[in-house]
Amino acid sequence: MHFLYEMEELVPIVAALSEKYTSKESTSVSYETARQLMEAVMYCINECSSDQALVSSKKLSAVEAYRYGYEALVEKVKQTQINYNQMIVDFCGYGNRNYEETVEKAIPGFFLYYDVQFAPQETIITMDYPTICPVSEKSGIDAIETYVKYISYEQKFMGAFPRQYVYEVLERDRTDHKNGFENICRVILRNVLGHLLIRKGFLEEASGQDYEKLCAIVTSSSDHQLREVLEGLLEQLIHEKYDDDLGMKNYFACDIADLVVEMKNAAENDVMTGFPMMR
Repeated sequence: MHFLYEMEELVPIVAALSEKYTSKESTSVSYETARQLMEAVMYCINECSSDQALVSSKKLSAVEAYRYGYEALVEKVKQTQINYNQMIVDFCGYGNRNYEETVEKAIPGFFLYYDVQFAPQETIITMDYPTICPVSEKSGIDAIETYVKYISYEQKFMGAFPRQYVYEVLERDRTDHKNGFENICRVILRNVLGHLLIRKGFLEEASGQDYEKLCAIVTSSSDHQLREVLEGLLEQLIHEKYDDDLGMKNYFACDIADLVVEMKNAAENDVMTGFPMMR
């Protein structure tokens, strides 16, 4: 938080919010409710504090910061719902039940029950489908906004390939892509990067010689070198196929470190042919 407010500055805001919560029918609320409302006030103030232009322009009172933050959250909910509605039009879960249920049912449930006034800090849904970059450090609409953005990146990424190709890669993967709780886009990303690494077309199935070539590249490269190469291939891919979408590149770059570790382990244990990246 950029501005630190004393408790005596926050209590009047919580009191006013409590009156709205009880519709002025009661002068007191339970301890749990008071704590919830205090968290709501702090969440709004934090939202205001994230506005750098506003922060640098003037020092706001706690009441002003709360009001600006609340209004910003209302707009964020509206924009996130717009983004979701645009994404869901062409959404494809590629047969993964968890992916489909989370995106098609859970996220709309959030918008239906989210209380931006009295509980903006509550995320409501569990977001069972894991994104490549976690959103666990965020809550409320901040978490959902990021989650929708990440899902949109994945849809854009997989949507650029023939749908049958995505299905085939997932079918050949060692995980249960229909009933599993894994991120399916990671499988496609690794398949694509693996093909780029050995300069092979995306739609071509890897041969034994391809795996030998891949293993040789991985073995002869240090962790740092391999990471740099994969990051370069990802950047090239985003440039050529996705109009240099920086947010998209940063999202998928979150997987590179884990990919390097897994590739190294596969090569060292001579199980590269069982590695899902090229199948």
